[in-house]
Amino acid sequence: MQLFAWGTNSHGQLGQGYESELVSVPTLTALPEELENAIAHNCQITGGGNHSIISSNGRIWGTGFNNVGQLCSIEKKSISFFSEIHTLTSRNITSVACGWDFSLFLAADGTLYGCGSSSFGQLGILSNETVNLTELQNTGTHPFSQVSAGLRNSVAVTSNGYLQVWGSEKYVKQVSGLSAVVKVSCGQQHIVALNTLNQLIAWGTNNHGQCGQERLKHIQYPSAIEWDEANGKILDVVSGWTHCMVLTDRQQVYTWGRNTYGQLGRASLTNTFRPEKIPELEGITSIAAGRVLNTRWPLIN
Repeated sequence: MQLFAWGTNSHGQLGQGYESELVSVPTLTALPEELENAIAHNCQITGGGNHSIISSNGRIWGTGFNNVGQLCSIEKKSISFFSEIHTLTSRNITSVACGWDFSLFLAADGTLYGCGSSSFGQLGILSNETVNLTELQNTGTHPFSQVSAGLRNSVAVTSNGYLQVWGSEKYVKQVSGLSAVVKVSCGQQHIVALNTLNQLIAWGTNNHGQCGQERLKHIQYPSAIEWDEANGKILDVVSGWTHCMVLTDRQQVYTWGRNTYGQLGRASLTNTFRPEKIPELEGITSIAAGRVLNTRWPLIN
């Protein structure tokens, strides 16, 4: 299995072994032998503002900017090649989410860890100091089952469907009592969630319609997004920086929000606040949405 990368590499986040403003074509990434073997079987690749992390079978590797410890290292310097984060070796990490300058790690037992910047409280503590590794407090009695990270916010779902939110409340209110959630995803300054009733709920910045509401620039509290049940059952929801996507049980994709660069998959570059189908896509089994980052990570077998 080979890993290729291209795009912005100003802090070594592409793992090429050097820093450069731009890697313009897909370039093979030199990986440690252990990581190369690991990704052949199972891996998750995720990126933040200027750092990238790969997880595989409980082990974690990172590269890129580490100015505030987002790679769980006390040495505040960039790393230009994927190096194992040994601090996490014994914690059996199953999922990773990268915020702008912080990282979240969900363990198999439902414990949530974080490192990097918490200057907005996104790691559960308000601190201007580098957070090397901390456990985010779970205020409920059920373990965390899913996690997502945005610009200045973190959000997690517990195994019984309750949300917990950390970070800046300037755009994203830290709501309580939202239940029956099966999936949550952070955008730049908004959160979108899917519940067991096949309902989409969002709140935060709505200047491009990413929260599914017309005209309003900001949605203070979780609000339902209009969804036609005739479209089918929603299997997954993901958020880009300022747009959202859902995948249905009919293997169709619906998008809404910002479309300045064609991220909604339609010929017109008009923003929309209602989920609209991408007509050309049928038989889709998985979706992902990009952010402001100009970095790409394809795996080739």
